[in-house]
Amino acid sequence: MHRMNQVSVFIIDDHKLFVEGLCSLLAEVEGFRIAGFSLNPVDFIENLQQPEAAVFLIDINMPQMSGVELTSRMTKRFPDTKILALTMYDEYEYVEKMIVAGASGYILKSASIQELTHAIRMIATGSKYLGSDIQKVLFNKVEKSTSGISQSEAEPDDKTNAVLTPREIEILVLIAKELTTQQIAEELFISERTVETHRKNIFSKTKAKSVIGLSRYAEKYGYLSSS
Repeated sequence: MHRMNQVSVFIIDDHKLFVEGLCSLLAEVEGFRIAGFSLNPVDFIENLQQPEAAVFLIDINMPQMSGVELTSRMTKRFPDTKILALTMYDEYEYVEKMIVAGASGYILKSASIQELTHAIRMIATGSKYLGSDIQKVLFNKVEKSTSGISQSEAEPDDKTNAVLTPREIEILVLIAKELTTQQIAEELFISERTVETHRKNIFSKTKAKSVIGLSRYAEKYGYLSSS
């Protein structure tokens, strides 16, 4: 059982220094208790018997397993689990994926400790929460869609507009070098399923129709020269 008037928090993020710092900050806030943390989502989900925290803070970009996949697995096993995505990504597609996976909220790591604790309290009581910066992202998405020009339809003219994550860039380069899905998984210490998910996202973002198209894209925007 949770302590009276206290919100227990469990953090899942592969960045140790960030986790330790966040634990220290939350431990000093009245009404909060750190139930624990995990730096490896695969180990966490494999050993999870019953959620012991009121709210789980989950990063999205983790090498062993994405926060989207972890959230989906947790909410399928334990539908009442309350999850707050805590990430650096402010792109609409990540917000959508986390919400579809079962997250109750989404907030950026750049948010103030005051906003973060407010978000945690909201989610702990059964409400939903989107960070102030994320609300702007959703507003811009709607605004663009009503003007008839969506971000996905725009032709990328540089690396930034392609919105590839660091992990997707790594995989793009390896695909361009003609590595198989299995070889990429072994190279990056991730599952083949995760590679396939990234591969699908890369094709979608770059608008490439084939591996040859991906190779040309990687060469055009200088990803191969920097690898």
